[in-house]
Amino acid sequence: MKRLFYAPFILLLFSTLACGSDDGDGGGKQPLTIGISFVTALDVENQGNASDIAVTFSPSENEASVTEYRVILVKNTAVANFDLMAANALVSTRYHPIAKTGSAINTGLSASLQDSDGDAIVEGTAYRVLVLTVADGTTVTENHLFLSGTSLTLAKTDILETITELPIGTGGVVVDAAGNVYCADFGRSLSGPPGNSLYKITPEGQVSVFATGFVGASGNTIGADGNIYQSNIQGGTVSQVTPEGQVSLYASGMSGPVGVIFDPEGNLYVANCSDNTVKKVTPEGNVSIFASGTIFSCPNGIAIDEDGNLYVANFSNASVVKITPEGQSSIFASLPGNNNGHITFFRNKLYVVARAANQIYELDLQGNSTLIAGSGLRGHMDGPALLGTLSLPNDLGFSPDGKYLYVNDTKPVLGTPASSDIQPTFLKRVRLERE
Repeated sequence: MKRLFYAPFILLLFSTLACGSDDGDGGGKQPLTIGISFVTALDVENQGNASDIAVTFSPSENEASVTEYRVILVKNTAVANFDLMAANALVSTRYHPIAKTGSAINTGLSASLQDSDGDAIVEGTAYRVLVLTVADGTTVTENHLFLSGTSLTLAKTDILETITELPIGTGGVVVDAAGNVYCADFGRSLSGPPGNSLYKITPEGQVSVFATGFVGASGNTIGADGNIYQSNIQGGTVSQVTPEGQVSLYASGMSGPVGVIFDPEGNLYVANCSDNTVKKVTPEGNVSIFASGTIFSCPNGIAIDEDGNLYVANFSNASVVKITPEGQSSIFASLPGNNNGHITFFRNKLYVVARAANQIYELDLQGNSTLIAGSGLRGHMDGPALLGTLSLPNDLGFSPDGKYLYVNDTKPVLGTPASSDIQPTFLKRVRLERE
């Protein structure tokens, strides 16, 4: 599996390539300026044409004297010979027109847009982004052209995107064989009243309440029988949920249960945050402690690999703990933030939420980590996965085809520390572009 990178993808456009002599009065009066400011361009899609590019900029302070704006892409190799005269002469297929709006411009470009030479916009070619401000010809008689100081090269990249908002706290996330996503309601905060519902989100984005009757719905998994197994962190139990949404008790005797996972023999392993144990529930319903000790610090997420090794993500420190089939525990990896969410295993790799770091990491089976989503800043900006922002993400799960990695994320950001509200929830996904 090879990751594809691109860089750089943010452009700050400030320099003036050519300026006209605005319509002055010849008596020393300062001419009007129709310049723009703070322009950014992002590679936000993977279509291999100009529609991959999103452009944002602040409009001219004197927009009443502006007819329109035109975004122009010029190859790096040609930009030295490109000037205002060349920009004014371009035919309409070689620029993207933007009507004045009276507010900040935020727009995608047309897929059919050509560069200044008349060539198609393609991946792998370095471009400079220019913005031509077209004067009205009355109060201002000459256009202004602004040139970026940084190049943009389109390439395949993972995309972080928001799917829907849910009126629940960030509990567990699990995806079924049909691609439906199930999000559990933990409750409004880590120490507040428990949430009692499980929501279903179809691949088309339709949202419905799938089941109720939980007591702090936390981690979940789908068994070989097709039922969902949902932990109840404040109830000390694990519930079984049928495909029809019928809820019944599956296991009790837990202490702050969070993550749950089955092995191929049908044993259920439960990460218990409150007593730092991993408990095993046999198909016959017998409960025993499988692993415990100071190596665990509020064990939260749990996953299992193809060799039967368990991996537990600690909520209260940075550690991911590996547990062999014999029950031997050791530190497998450490992640930023000292506060992990959940962990999942998919196609021979582990994927872990570094919750307080607002990031998602991939781990190989040697414990080496690769950042796959989240700039580290807390927020809700969609776009290239490594530039996008998350806000205390918690759990994650793959679509059956591996194209999407879903993650639940808290909507509150400003003034809300890690111990505060985790409701409502954004369901987001990383759209993966891999070979």
